[in-house]
Amino acid sequence: HIPGGQHVALVGPSGSGKTTVARLIARLFDPTLGFVSVGGVSLMQVDNDELRRRMVVVPQEPFLFAQTIRENLLFACPEATDSELLASFRDLDLHDWLISMPSGLDTHVGQRGGSLSAGERQLIALVRASIVKPDVLILDEATSAVDAATEVRISRALQRLAEGRTTVSIAHRLSTAARAQRVVLMRDGRVVEDGSHQDLLVRGGDYAKLYATWVSATEGQK
Repeated sequence: HIPGGQHVALVGPSGSGKTTVARLIARLFDPTLGFVSVGGVSLMQVDNDELRRRMVVVPQEPFLFAQTIRENLLFACPEATDSELLASFRDLDLHDWLISMPSGLDTHVGQRGGSLSAGERQLIALVRASIVKPDVLILDEATSAVDAATEVRISRALQRLAEGRTTVSIAHRLSTAARAQRVVLMRDGRVVEDGSHQDLLVRGGDYAKLYATWVSATEGQK
């Protein structure tokens, strides 16, 4: 059960079930047993168009069309004005990044966004999600190496986007888990630990060991 407005980070090794949980919540497929409900209503009973207006998925590798930043954003909300698009960049504290691009909103991103880094593609995907103003946000964090400045921008934008929204993050970086209100550690398709980052560290269980290993590896790269 995830209370409205809570930010939950799903963590665990590859194959533990994190992505499956996120896909079930987003109704990218349906469970064979049990059900998923939002606000007490089974997703099976929710109109798909209504669900897509209220729930946005930002995948690990966001798809961008070989057009401009503006056109990629308008794909989510065709009626949005330039003022509204710019306001979304400001809301996520990304306006400085936008104006650093060669032509601002008119910057061409290349085939599948190939002119941008993986981190920059995710920045555009976060702005695209912001424009929709969803109630629920599902984020599969990019695993590709990003430079420090872009990682800071992604983290800052995610925090702003998640404010007041129910957010489920598939956290590949445990720094994301540390910022979430709640951490759910999965293994073999099951929840093995559930609590706040600090509480799980105090328990000294599997999450604490995983986090200590991640911190050690991160410090070793400096």
